[in-house]
Amino acid sequence: MYYQISGNAIKNNEESFIKTNDVVFVTIMAIISATLYFCLAESTSIYLVIIAIPLCLYDRSFVFPMLLTIALCQGAFEEAEVTTSGATQTTDFSESLILAAVSPMLLYDLTRDKMSRVVPYRFVLFFVVFLLFIFQGVIIYYQYPQNYQALIQVHAKWSPVLHSIMKSIKVVFYIFYVRVLINNPLKKNLRTLEVTRRFIPFVLIVLALNLLVNGRAQSGAGYQDTLQMGDAHHGSYTTQLCALSIYCFITFFRSKVTLATRGFALLAIAAVAFAILEMGSRNGLLCFALICLAGFILNMSGKSLDYKTLWTVLAFCGAVITAAVAYNSPTVQRAIYMTEQEGGGDRVYYWEAGFKSLESHPIFGMGGDESASSAAVAMYAPAGTEDKVMHNTYMEMAVEYGIFGLFFYLSLVFFTFFWGYKLYKYALANGNLLIAGPPISYFILMTGAFFVSDVWDTSIWYNQAMIFALAIQLVYYAYISRKKVSTKSTFGQYFSGVYN
Repeated sequence: MYYQISGNAIKNNEESFIKTNDVVFVTIMAIISATLYFCLAESTSIYLVIIAIPLCLYDRSFVFPMLLTIALCQGAFEEAEVTTSGATQTTDFSESLILAAVSPMLLYDLTRDKMSRVVPYRFVLFFVVFLLFIFQGVIIYYQYPQNYQALIQVHAKWSPVLHSIMKSIKVVFYIFYVRVLINNPLKKNLRTLEVTRRFIPFVLIVLALNLLVNGRAQSGAGYQDTLQMGDAHHGSYTTQLCALSIYCFITFFRSKVTLATRGFALLAIAAVAFAILEMGSRNGLLCFALICLAGFILNMSGKSLDYKTLWTVLAFCGAVITAAVAYNSPTVQRAIYMTEQEGGGDRVYYWEAGFKSLESHPIFGMGGDESASSAAVAMYAPAGTEDKVMHNTYMEMAVEYGIFGLFFYLSLVFFTFFWGYKLYKYALANGNLLIAGPPISYFILMTGAFFVSDVWDTSIWYNQAMIFALAIQLVYYAYISRKKVSTKSTFGQYFSGVYN
């Protein structure tokens, strides 16, 4: 049922929702930052999960940024790598553990809410259909022995079954999370975004510091001395860095923040730029350019012409200086080399193999697991090409789940874009740019998805859940109750007026 939203909740959010003393908040973030650094050095997120439990009990507003942080950590571990021993890339179970830890808290909040609101069926339907594709994928997977014959560990043959169970549990959690968020008062969800805005710069700076201190130098054809952590989530990691950076841009341009806060946000943006330029990620370079553009456009909206002119000149000068400094960086040099000398690199072979696989198995694909994509590369890519995943989320969905799976996934993406754009317009109209944070993050993640395999990247799903919840609370009911225009009656009135 539709419920009214007070405009005061939107306007008041320009002033911090955080009632906790700033010293307490900084102390909390210092503990989180130290724990994060230790987790990165030890290649495990378990300690973040441990401190997340009391932190989220203390304030549920930390749930969303902690989920994003733990998801991001998976791409910064030194020991993370792609192997042929198992059916998927190696990782720890921290993401599953954090979901298990926060679920009882969220369920408790949901049961205490006297006004229970139901998620509209058109939002739930996508999650339900995704569950069906998961079950279909695991059945189809075992129709093709080549999917698991190349795996070193024999027991890995059955790991897609476990993965499908875990995927199903996570999809159910995402539905549950949307339900919890829409049952929250709007003010509580806006507070979550405010906490996220203040939270993210600490995380980005620690990640860059870890790369600088613990990163291993690696050289290759056309580039020298990139700094690397794990190989498994290289492109996804840099994309997530860029997606989170939108909160730093919002902070930097915000009117009611101190100079120190503004400088800290700028430092976090610089930390992301450093990480991307040192890691050799072309995907990260593209996403960073996009997030800079998106952050600038977002914050210029509604400003005076003089203000826009000043910041356009400053941004142009900053872009020129950054380009000049970055030209000799490992990332730019690798991008130039791979474009001019390698014709785009092995990604081209992966995509060609994906198209050939789709041509051979168009309806149901080859099965719902990353090892099916690797098997497709082994069968259809040129000899000597390393057997890896598609390096394209949309192509991977097509290879593993077929044409119908791809069509469904694209429908979900565009459905999310639709409501994300509605939120973006609402944020501009109401002057609360934080509401545009999740839609822009989602846009960056799904743009980066053209170059990495991220169907099950949890940061995508968390942002999607927040978009759905805010859309339902702010724009959905107004949209579906709008007065529909009858084209027939409109033309009738028009011609009636002309000829009478």
